[in-house]
Amino acid sequence: MHLYQNHYFNVVQRDFILCSNIATSSMLPIPEKICLYLGTPGVNNSSVVSSLSALKIITGQRPYISSEKTKVKRHKKGKIHRVGCKVTLRGLQLYKFLFKFMFNVLPRIRQFEGLKLPSHHSVYCFVLKDVFAFEELIPLFPYFETLTGFKCQVFFGTNTKEDMLFLGNGLQLCFVP
Repeated sequence: MHLYQNHYFNVVQRDFILCSNIATSSMLPIPEKICLYLGTPGVNNSSVVSSLSALKIITGQRPYISSEKTKVKRHKKGKIHRVGCKVTLRGLQLYKFLFKFMFNVLPRIRQFEGLKLPSHHSVYCFVLKDVFAFEELIPLFPYFETLTGFKCQVFFGTNTKEDMLFLGNGLQLCFVP
């Protein structure tokens, strides 16, 4: 069991039980999954390979290629393909990534002002523009300099915004009003 997972089960869950009326332990909020996405506009083999490699280095899991079509008026073409790579973390890998993100990546970001309050009751999304906040990518700078942003979606098993804020504060996420 990872240190951060241990913190969730031994501290955050017990705090939640003491502060709210929970009928069963299955109703406790839990971080369900994290989806990480590195994308580039257009179809370019080198950018797709660099996105795949960066996600593999950051998470330790094998990402897969995802594509989407967006409708944009651009010289009679009408559609632009956006290709990127995606990885979904669950279980122990989720807690390892959250721990690394909270205590290694966020302190490396210049002028970090905290994470904005979530607008949804069970999903929190943010974009990290500096992918080199992950120290594993710094020695490989020439291969990853074309990467523009890192999109992260954290899915919580919560029913209300208050539960999500309580869970986020218990996991030491830096929510600011």
